[in-house]
Formats: sequence, C-alpha cells, structure tokens
Amino acid sequence: MHDNTARHLVIHNEERALACCRIRMPDEALAKIERVAVDIDYRKSGLGREIMNYAASLLKTENVDGVVFHAQTGAAGFYASLGYVPNGETFIEDGIQHTRMHLRL
Repeated sequence: MHDNTARHLVIHNEERALACCRIRMPDEALAKIERVAVDIDYRKSGLGREIMNYAASLLKTENVDGVVFHAQTGAAGFYASLGYVPNGETFIEDGIQHTRMHLRL
C-alpha cells in the first residue's frame, strides 16, 4: 500500500535478503519504520540491530525529529534496548499484539 512512497533498506548477501525494513514519512519531522524482518537463519546475529540503527542514523542526518514504530509485543524489549520507548496501550495489528514505541533523534 505504501511501498511506492516508502524507502526500503535491505541487508543482503550474494544470494538473498537477510534483513529489511521500510521507512515512511508521515510528515517532515516524523518517520515511521515498518515491516522489519530478519531471515530466520540470521536472527540473533545482530542484523536486526544493525538495520534499525542504520535507519535511525540515516533519519538523523536528514533532520528528522523522531521515529514511531509498532513493535510486536514479544520483541518490544529488543527495541527498548535500541532506545525506543513504549507509548500507550498494546493493540492488535494483523492478528498480533503490538506496542507503540517511539525514538527521539
């Protein structure tokens, strides 16, 4: 739905994508990171941290003030370790419980 107006970050090797995320800009000062995924064979390898940190540093160089993110509740601790702060009640999105989180840049 938003793929035509979003940026996509991908970490890959010669054979396949290993990690990815999508960045949308709801407005000039606020980014939304979505669709974060890491290949099952590469989870816990640091690629999730790498792509999220790269996205945040890229947005910071573009003078974006903050990032919003809907984390699957089971992974909220991981995103908290990257500096994301829970914001509000949990909710169901695509049949999965999520937590709204934000990061000030």
